[in-house]
Amino acid sequence: MEYQPDVSQIKGEGGVVAAVAPESIAAELGLAPGDVIVAVGGQRLRDVIDYRFAIAEEQIEVLVRSGDHEVLITIEKEADEDLGITFTEPLFDRLRTCNNKCPFCFLTQMPKGFRKTLYLKDDDYRLSFLYNNFVTFTNLSEADWERIGQQRLSPLHISVHATDPFWRAVMLGKRDVPDVRAQIRRLGALGIEVHTQIVACPGANDGEVLRQSIADLIALYPTVQSIAVVPVGLTKHRFDGNRPRSIKAAIEVHETPEWIDTNWERQPLWDSATEQRAVPLAGADAAPLHDPALGFCSRLAAVSSIPLRCYAPAEAAALIDLIEPFGARCRDQLGMTLVYPSDEFYLLAGRPVPAADRYDGMPQYSNGVGMVRDFLDLWARARRRLPPRLPQPASLALVCGTLVAPLLEHVTARLNRVAGLTARVVPVTNGFFGEMVTVSGLLTAQDVVPALRASGCTRALLPRVMFDHQGERTIDDWSPQRIAEAAGMPVALAADPDELVRYVRALAHAV
Repeated sequence: MEYQPDVSQIKGEGGVVAAVAPESIAAELGLAPGDVIVAVGGQRLRDVIDYRFAIAEEQIEVLVRSGDHEVLITIEKEADEDLGITFTEPLFDRLRTCNNKCPFCFLTQMPKGFRKTLYLKDDDYRLSFLYNNFVTFTNLSEADWERIGQQRLSPLHISVHATDPFWRAVMLGKRDVPDVRAQIRRLGALGIEVHTQIVACPGANDGEVLRQSIADLIALYPTVQSIAVVPVGLTKHRFDGNRPRSIKAAIEVHETPEWIDTNWERQPLWDSATEQRAVPLAGADAAPLHDPALGFCSRLAAVSSIPLRCYAPAEAAALIDLIEPFGARCRDQLGMTLVYPSDEFYLLAGRPVPAADRYDGMPQYSNGVGMVRDFLDLWARARRRLPPRLPQPASLALVCGTLVAPLLEHVTARLNRVAGLTARVVPVTNGFFGEMVTVSGLLTAQDVVPALRASGCTRALLPRVMFDHQGERTIDDWSPQRIAEAAGMPVALAADPDELVRYVRALAHAV
């Protein structure tokens, strides 16, 4: 899950100190949590990036606000020496919000009533640099471009979806969007590398549209360092509960009163007068219409009735067959694969994932590209450290989404060779978001707890990805402790096979 900022902690007055490392410079100065670092060297700080650049000097002046008092502190240190401060949030001034209306936007697929951060449409290039969040580059000013170049904010992560301007406008739900190819070329001229993603929607930006997008992005190598193609994720919810079935209806959800915010760009997309002039498409792979006599809304109407749906297994296989030849040519010509289908396509199609060397160091690991291969390779090594037996019997539930359940069956087969251990996979059907949501990262406690109660197990390992960055709460705001109490068994979190094996070894040494 991408990093989610807490806007309540972004005050616009500097960086709020969350913690001070013991024996650090900040500790020696008496700085404490709650203090605010306002400026360094006379420069007001917009974010932690400014802070890092500003303190990279041997002598600095730091303006600190503690309570109602401000004090200017002169510090002498090594140029690369940190002050020992962590901040409550990496952004100090304000969060850059999203001005797009993507039909597949996951936030509009959340039911009402959850914490506000789950509905926050962020699109901030600084989070792209700091946390690998994908952004669209549709809200940048010239000052932003200057800063990206001056501070060499590389690499950045861009949601492309389509390189054709018309189709990119469709996938972003906007009339006018910058030419992303020109933007990437501009970044290359600044010395900035880029990782890109395409969220593929069946019958829309896949097929020939996807083929052209991949070819365009490969042509932008070496600025473009990776291209991930991931499947659209849809839930049974939309924000208004009506589950829009078409691209047009899904875009219109963004225009409902609940979603209009002063920081978001409001763009009326649908003009009934011009829609009447729309020309229907000949098919899903038909060339986009570029009749200059038609306005964007009218041309979009020709594709707006395309159903918004998930991929079927045969379609996932066809998409893999489209992408992999590009990767093979890139390996021959560039020495790297460069373009990767996400793991979900391989699992859905029932195909084996590529070998680790095909992922080029897995630059898009957090985007679900290479995770399965990494898991398989880690498990092949970690399972050798399993103990031969447990001192007392234990039954262990391995909780997961339905997509990876077959993969984990191989894991439990080996675990059950440990004497005294009975392990079983507990695939949880996602009743909260809908059965079409099959990944472990979107499991909720209200679905997991009943599955654990019915499992017959006495212990459970939960996937780390179903919790937030701190491992403290699920999407529906449950802590691991609350899940354990409700399920009536101890639970632990595991992010990879090493943590799974360490957990079993701990059981072997328990008294």
